[in-house]
Amino acid sequence: MTPLAKFDPDTEAMRRSIDHILEHAPVMHLTMREVISTLRLIRLHASLADRQYGDVYVHNNDVRLQYCDDTDKFLALLLECEQRDQLLGTKRCRMRFGGTPYHWRKVAKDCEIVTTESSVSEDGGYYGRGWVLAPNIATLRKWIVATTQNPDIKRLKV
Repeated sequence: MTPLAKFDPDTEAMRRSIDHILEHAPVMHLTMREVISTLRLIRLHASLADRQYGDVYVHNNDVRLQYCDDTDKFLALLLECEQRDQLLGTKRCRMRFGGTPYHWRKVAKDCEIVTTESSVSEDGGYYGRGWVLAPNIATLRKWIVATTQNPDIKRLKV
């Protein structure tokens, strides 16, 4: 497994993609930071997804993420939790990458594409709070995967 390359939103191709998304996306009132973070999430998903099943699993201190910043690590765990239909909490972040609960809450606060939700069982039991992908970003992500020409992104399950 090789480490992931750093995400660079300042390339000419990326700028054209961002402009196209801001102009044609079915989601209104997107900011450039939201679009960049969504593209970053899609790149992570394409890089980390298993070739056969398309699932993402992040190991403790995953070698693929060793040169990535904490936002990428947070987004990778968010992808893993999303496919399992779970909330991402500070406990899982700490177990996989270390740090304090305060640190991971700060990373989540700076990540503008997530929202906080509570999990409740059908019989009324409370499971806790955690982060999920914001509904408008989930819609944007589905649209990008459906309209892209890149075969690696086209195969993703969203």
